[in-house]
Amino acid sequence: MELVTLAEAMARLGALGLGTAILNVIALRLVRVDEVPGWVQVRIRWWSAHNPAFLMASAAVMVVGLVTLAATAR
Repeated sequence: MELVTLAEAMARLGALGLGTAILNVIALRLVRVDEVPGWVQVRIRWWSAHNPAFLMASAAVMVVGLVTLAATAR
């Protein structure tokens, strides 16, 4: 696999992860935890605790992909 193809995949995967994390933040703000079943509450609490790390990891993957693309474009 070429470096450019890998960098494009990383940039796209990071952007997809960022979009997912942002939509997750919006969804977590709109849902009332006490109005959903218990098994959903567990998932809401897990995402609430881990979403910032997922957001940062996605941003890092995207930045690495974009920097690699910029470096290979010269």
